Amino acid sequence: MRIVHYASSISQSAGGLFYSVSGLAKAQRALGAEVTIVGGADTTFEEDKFIWEDLPIHTFRLRGKDAYSFSPRIAWLLVKLRPDILHIHGIWSETSVYGRIASGMGVPTVCSPRGMLDPWIVGRRSTVKRVHGALFERPFLRHSGIHALNSSEESSVRAFFAPHPVTTFVVPNGVDLPPRPPEGARSGALYLGRLHEKKQVLELIRNWQAQDALAPISLTVAGWGDPAYEAEVARLCEAAANIHFVGRAYGKVKAALLAQHQWFILPSLSEGLPMAVLEAMAAGCIPVMTRECNLPELIESGSAVSMQTDFSDFSDVAQRLATCSSEAIAALSQQVQHDVQAFAWPSVARRVLDGYQSYLRGRGR
Repeated sequence: MRIVHYASSISQSAGGLFYSVSGLAKAQRALGAEVTIVGGADTTFEEDKFIWEDLPIHTFRLRGKDAYSFSPRIAWLLVKLRPDILHIHGIWSETSVYGRIASGMGVPTVCSPRGMLDPWIVGRRSTVKRVHGALFERPFLRHSGIHALNSSEESSVRAFFAPHPVTTFVVPNGVDLPPRPPEGARSGALYLGRLHEKKQVLELIRNWQAQDALAPISLTVAGWGDPAYEAEVARLCEAAANIHFVGRAYGKVKAALLAQHQWFILPSLSEGLPMAVLEAMAAGCIPVMTRECNLPELIESGSAVSMQTDFSDFSDVAQRLATCSSEAIAALSQQVQHDVQAFAWPSVARRVLDGYQSYLRGRGR
């Protein structure tokens, strides 16, 4: 099967997509597929391209933050490659324009909205999205297979298109599992990811500082974002005795942070399925997260600590973190490393390939 993956950015500026798309593409190739990557390259691409290994890549230069990167050359390339599946990642951008052009020219297309049809996302800049959706997302996705990361996202997809039917399949993100669990002492909690209002990083810092029970527990904040938001994160961290801001963290630095911390916290308002949580679990960190992170099975099994998006139960969360014994923490760490095996890339990639085949059969191919 010839597969082309398209993403607006294939550098680390893509956040979680940098890991989810590259992980899927490499795992599909390992299963025998012929995989090609097309996407935008920013100023860090030369440093970042190692993650794609030796996959064939076609790049174009990104025009800047939030800028459309549409190019007739790329639209023609996506059709010219004649893939059995063109898999587009993300919407509300030139991705949907390319998808509409390709599907209109008979190229079988699959789209992963990556949480971008979540009601919280759809509600932002709603007037622009109504126009863009009418021109591109709706006509494109009605003629495509839609890959949802979980049942919640599938429900959001169906609600967006109601009463019209759409073709969906559900497969979560995957993760690379380490050959052996990280060793060494652990302490404190870690937030690692994009610094954005959706992630509620500022609210996390303020609430952490307000809980006396958390005074002995350090919180490390790692990530990047809009300069103004990032500056405010740094300012609040500097004013707190037990909160530290370390900025961007990739590669060995990121791995070290995950190996050093007991807890991984993500108080997000909206997620597709967060790669950061899966990576933290693979490293033995215990997740503390909202149900909006769309990993309810981990909360139900007890592998993850649940918290409300409005922080209304955060005092209870703080007490649990402060009073959890070292034995209980060690047991939970082992449990999350066991549970994350269900998200290993080889099995996830196989399920996505099966989703492609089901979609193609539905098209009569």
